[in-house]
Amino acid sequence: MKRSKTTPNRKALPKFLKWLLISAVFGFCVGIASGILDDLDVGVWLTDGLIRLLTVIAPWGIPISSVVLLGICLWHYRSAKSLFDRWDGEDDSAPEEADRKLNVVVLCSTLAMILDFFFLAVGVVYIDSVLQSLLIMGELVLSLIPVILAQQKTVDLTRRMNPEKQISVYDTKFQEKWYEVCDEAERAQIGQASFRAFRTVNVFCPFLWMALLFLSFVFPIGLMPMVSVLLVWAVLEVSYIFECMRLAKQKARP
Repeated sequence: MKRSKTTPNRKALPKFLKWLLISAVFGFCVGIASGILDDLDVGVWLTDGLIRLLTVIAPWGIPISSVVLLGICLWHYRSAKSLFDRWDGEDDSAPEEADRKLNVVVLCSTLAMILDFFFLAVGVVYIDSVLQSLLIMGELVLSLIPVILAQQKTVDLTRRMNPEKQISVYDTKFQEKWYEVCDEAERAQIGQASFRAFRTVNVFCPFLWMALLFLSFVFPIGLMPMVSVLLVWAVLEVSYIFECMRLAKQKARP
């Protein structure tokens, strides 16, 4: 039986060239459209309208987003706590369901914190009133308190479910210590989730950079947004490569 002489590179190259051609055509069309929109001054009135909209929304953004997201956190936390309190110690589905609900709490509290910082940035950059800017800062502080408490309660309930994880959420090395007390299955789950997040960001960053590049033809966004994306991308790639080198060095030691 003859072995196929087709190398993996030769197999993958046609598909790669096809997507490269599609991307080039798409970029060409977007570039032409951006030039037309720039000639029509679409970016100017869109930018003015967006700024006016953000300045109106900013004072209400933190309270509304916090009420919605932290309300979801509260509902899922109480549901998880109720499941664990009723657990008889035999049914494995109850702790798993409680753990899934706690993951929702972490997700929503994280989104609430990100939106808090976004609306604070809007208030600082676009709102001229010092009083309104201070109001948004106060809203940020008031919102971060329940966000931190939600994450603390999540960790506390997880510690009750897993008595070996006796670590405070306020510990400055919380993530490192939490990883140390995880078993092999949990570490494997963390590794898979981290790799999926790495792949997602690694794909998202170049697309975001390209989108910002095309938007710069229409909107006066300047160079800083593209530099910021490239900086995040560089930190991701460099930290990943250095960590691989460090782990390989540790493995090579006798």
